[in-house]
Amino acid sequence: MYLLYLDEAGDFNSWQNQNCAVLGGVAVHEGQLQRISALVDRVQAKWFPGISFPLEFHASAIRAGKERFRSFSPADRALMLSDLYGLLAAEQFPQLVAFTTSIDVSAVQTPTQALGDAFEDLCQRFNTFLVRGFGKGIKNKGLLIIDRSSYSEPLYRDLIARFRSTGTRYGYLHNIVDAPLFTESHYTRFTQLADLVSWAAFRYHESGDLSYLNRILPRFDRSSPQSNPPDGFKHITTRSCSCLARH
Repeated sequence: MYLLYLDEAGDFNSWQNQNCAVLGGVAVHEGQLQRISALVDRVQAKWFPGISFPLEFHASAIRAGKERFRSFSPADRALMLSDLYGLLAAEQFPQLVAFTTSIDVSAVQTPTQALGDAFEDLCQRFNTFLVRGFGKGIKNKGLLIIDRSSYSEPLYRDLIARFRSTGTRYGYLHNIVDAPLFTESHYTRFTQLADLVSWAAFRYHESGDLSYLNRILPRFDRSSPQSNPPDGFKHITTRSCSCLARH
């Protein structure tokens, strides 16, 4: 089974001060969970020696020097982010696969519609990844695990119930099992990795900052090694756009 951990970057509920919001994350095969989690633990041991309980790594907090990261210099915070993005960059397909769907303000009618469109698109892409595996004799199902939010959790539940009942605009999600599970980022390293992926896409679409996305772009799902833009990297917009994502 593949577990797709999802997190949001930007605010789907507020479009006054942003041009995009992102839903994204990492799909990890169940057999790789312990190994990859231990790699994140090693990053913590390097930067927080003597602290044994798991700390939360949030890309925006690290970059801004907030929370636990306020005592680090800008140079050290940049190195910390480099370690975390380097961890993602070093993984190989199909042990860890990245997905993001970004939506531009030009395609937003309401906050609910924006999150719904992004979630529907990303679910379809994850399901397509699983179907592709079935075609090669690799029979895995998928489960969604989403970072908990009081605003979006009921919407996610309603959407997945509708998708399972009547399908999406792209078809049925036969390979995504059960309802999504909701967790908080301090309980699992993988929602923290999902945060890193979605934030890298947000920085790119919102600010033109490629420094984080460039590290992990090879990790995005591709139907073949030659697929470019990556199948797992989507940008929903009504404007003319020549970015690195699929449209």
